[in-house]
Formats: sequence, C-alpha cells, structure tokens
Amino acid sequence: MAALKDLFPNPNAAELELAGLYAGLKANPQRERNFEAFAQTGLPHTRVEAWKYSDLRNAVQILPEAGIEPEMTSASAFASADATVIEIGAGVPKLPKGMRVASEENLTALGGAEDLPVAALGAALARAGQSLLIEVTQSPEKPVHLVFDTASANAFQRVSFVVRKGVQFSVLESHIRSGGFSSIVLEYSVEAGASLERFIYQKADTSAVQVATCIIHLADDTSLSQAGIGFGAKLARMETQVYHHGENAKASINGAYLVGDGYHLDQTSLVRHAQPYCETEQLVKGAVMDGGRAVFQGKFFVAKKAQKTAAQMAHNALILENGGEVNAKPELEIYADDVECAHGNTVGALDETALFYMRQRGIPETQARALLTRAFIGEALDDMPEALGEILMEEAGAWLTERL
Repeated sequence: MAALKDLFPNPNAAELELAGLYAGLKANPQRERNFEAFAQTGLPHTRVEAWKYSDLRNAVQILPEAGIEPEMTSASAFASADATVIEIGAGVPKLPKGMRVASEENLTALGGAEDLPVAALGAALARAGQSLLIEVTQSPEKPVHLVFDTASANAFQRVSFVVRKGVQFSVLESHIRSGGFSSIVLEYSVEAGASLERFIYQKADTSAVQVATCIIHLADDTSLSQAGIGFGAKLARMETQVYHHGENAKASINGAYLVGDGYHLDQTSLVRHAQPYCETEQLVKGAVMDGGRAVFQGKFFVAKKAQKTAAQMAHNALILENGGEVNAKPELEIYADDVECAHGNTVGALDETALFYMRQRGIPETQARALLTRAFIGEALDDMPEALGEILMEEAGAWLTERL
C-alpha cells in the first residue's frame, strides 16, 4: 500500500481507498499502466484544465460503502424500447446473433490514458466479466440496450466493441444511478464501411457521482450518429472522444440536457480529424434551473493532413431561473488550410415575445414555459429514430412539467 500511496502527489481518503481496491485485484501490466495513468492526476479538480468546471476530487472525498437498493434506482426511459437488453456488471452476458464476447477480461491498456484519468481508473478497476471485448460481425436485428451496474456502491466497467466492416450497429445506453460512484468506459472501433448509432439516457440523483467516457474510432467511409439526453447528478460527466482515422468518415454528436437544483452535468467532447474529407456536426442544447449547473466543453482538432474537413459545432442554452449556471468552452484547433469549420455558443432566456403570444391564447404560463423549453432542446434530438426521440421528449416533458 505504501508504494501505491506514493504514486499520488497528495492523496485524499477516496484515492487511498481506490488504491486499496486496485491492490486487491490480480495484477497485470495493462491494469498497472491504467492505474498509474490515473494516479498521475488522481481524482481531477479545478486546477486540471479539462476539469476546471467539474471538481471530481471535491465530489468524491470518500468512497461510499453501502450498495444501492434496487427499488431505489430509477428505471431507464429506454426500458420501453424494442431492443435487446444487455446488463453490464452481471457477469458475461448472453448476446444476440452476430455478436460474440472475444474476451471476458479486456486486457489492453487504455489508449491516451494519461489524458483520461477517470477512464483509466475505470479500466484499471474493472474485473473479469465487467471488462468485456465484444465483436460485432453482422448487423443485429434489434438495437442493443446496455444497462450498467446500478446496485454497487462503486461501479467500474469497461466495454469495447469492434464493429466489423459493413456492419450497422445501433446501441442504447442507460446511465442511471441512485447514489455511489461509477466510472464507465466505452470504446467503439468502427471498421471501414460500417455505421454506429449511439443513443444515451443519463439520470441519477444528487448523491450519485457518475463519469462515463466513450472513445470512438472511425475508419474509411464510416458514419456515427449520436444523440441523447442528460439530467445530471451530484456530479455527472458524459465525455465523448471521436477519432477520424479514415477518409470520408462522418460524425454527428448531438445532445440535450435539463439540469435542476442541486444537479451538475458536464458534457465534454473532443473530435480529432486526422484524415481528409471527413465531416463532423455537433449540436448541444439545454436548459438550467435555479441551483443547477451545466458544463459544455467541445473541441475540434484538425491536423495539417486533414484537408477538406467540414466541422460545425453549436451549443445553445437557456437559463430558466436566476441562479442557474452554464459554463461553456467551445474550441477549434486547426492546422489545415482548406477546411470549413465553425463554432457557436449562446446562453440566454426564453423568448418573452413567444411566451406572451402563447399566454394571450389561453395557455398558462408554466405550461407555455415548458412547451417552449421542450421545443428548444428537441432540435438536438431531431435526427434520432422517431420512436426513440419520442421516448426522450416525453421524459423531458415530464421533467419540465414537474419543475415549472
């Protein structure tokens, strides 16, 4: 334990407990590299630039001990979707036709682990049956619905998918918790000519701390369509990193959020364009109530070789009540000279003219505010399949009706 303690610059109680969890696992070089990458930073805090708006170290000062009662955990909005459910954390899952578990313990070091300390922690502490490498060799008949461990006080899982050439793969992800600390790592390697649809539902309570990191690699002629909604937690961070490794790859990474009093939601993304003729579109829209805190960090990196890149980023937020907080940091870092790239960011209030117009027609103010906000964030979900989009918009409507 002394040696592990020395890896941290100034460990707090939670970091020492995490070191104890690591010490109890079977050692291997990949696990060791992942944990050492985490220890270089420890639980990130406001002095770590990528986490300047989300102080994880303050949120996790000590690890929770008690597990979570199943009846205390909210059901996922995707529970009603027509999809094949796969529970992560309950052992090696039974998979539908066209998918197979290539490894029950994903024994690979996490790429770029030093830049992703909390993901590195999740990869280091994920045990056999919770760290899976899954190969997708043909397009499943239904979307796959991933449901992550909601009962453990501390949950660490890593799931890596290899989507083979030409396969169309649709995934629903439910990140729901009623307490505890979790670090989930997802990796999608999308081979030439394949496509990935990724739809996300995040919801937790104010005693939960969630970090979910997704890393997506796109080869030649691939496509990614991503959208979802988040409601936050004591601290929730949903991070997506997309790497354009091949030419003519297209990515759409949209999202919506609604954050109420006592909740914190951080949506961070990084898209790296390394090859020419690739496209990325990103639209994130959200609304925040008094006492809520939202974070948007989006960065497009365009390498010198990545000529003919087309990349558009937009973040638009509403502050519904005084006391709501939105921190936004859109970035472009471009080294190519033949590109079309832009970003935009707005934070404002509801349109008073539209609100007045609706009230003049007999719609109560609270209902009018809910309808306008619902329509505002709904644009970020327009590209989802209709049935899934309706599910998430119903959740948004219920949330707004309850709070407005």
